[in-house]
Amino acid sequence: MIRLDTTPVKTLLSKSKIAGFDYVINPYVGCPHKCIYCYAEYMRKFSGHSEEWGEFLDVKQCETPLKPAKLFRTNVMLSSVTDPYNAYEKEYGLTRKLLKQLVYCQAKVHILTKSALAVRDIDLFKQMYQCEVAFSFSSADDSFRQAAEPRASSVQDKINALKMLHEAGISTAVMVAPLFPGITDWKKIINFTKPYTNRYGFDSLNMRPAFQSKVLDFVEGHYPDALPLMGDIYIKQDTSYWTKLAQEITQYCHGQNLRADIYFGSFASYSGE
Repeated sequence: MIRLDTTPVKTLLSKSKIAGFDYVINPYVGCPHKCIYCYAEYMRKFSGHSEEWGEFLDVKQCETPLKPAKLFRTNVMLSSVTDPYNAYEKEYGLTRKLLKQLVYCQAKVHILTKSALAVRDIDLFKQMYQCEVAFSFSSADDSFRQAAEPRASSVQDKINALKMLHEAGISTAVMVAPLFPGITDWKKIINFTKPYTNRYGFDSLNMRPAFQSKVLDFVEGHYPDALPLMGDIYIKQDTSYWTKLAQEITQYCHGQNLRADIYFGSFASYSGE
């Protein structure tokens, strides 16, 4: 059972530390998707919760509305350390309330989610000055999703949502992220989604020391053949894998006339169409 609480905040808006975004909005504290690899797990120590990451959710309460003059034509991301469309959004509707304000602010809104619930807000996306909805995939195999992302939407549900958004004229993106070495079949993800998206992003699995052993235990239990490669990369710190992979992705996407942005390692973002 997820522990649900409310927490009052003075503002929902944070200055962004992510390149390309001016502001970030995280409507919730925590994320019930319970992804085994979640980089945002470090937020638990600031939450005051004793529950494991993925087992609590704080619903933010804010009386201060967003300021249109401040956000006019700025790049705003939902979200960086939670999913704006977690299952409890159906009940609380915080993300929808924020989107209504962002329409009025004429902000450039970028949404990152693992949830098909995003299609609920197609009506608001259409009113945006600029909007992109991105779905993240670590695998095209739903057995991986069930084991690693147990409360996120299924692979097929995300693909269906991507299709609905695309057909509604909403700009879409697919984040192949986090990319698990020896496990993620990124070409398969592209083949399943390329009719319905405008661009791809690729990012590596970022294993913080605090949960590295948990992820490696998961790999050993579910994908033991990938464990030696993971050990070379994350324990021996061999970065040659990412160098070769960046080159392969760039070449493949160029040949497919796909826009692809690579964020891992020391590589500059690549775009090709």
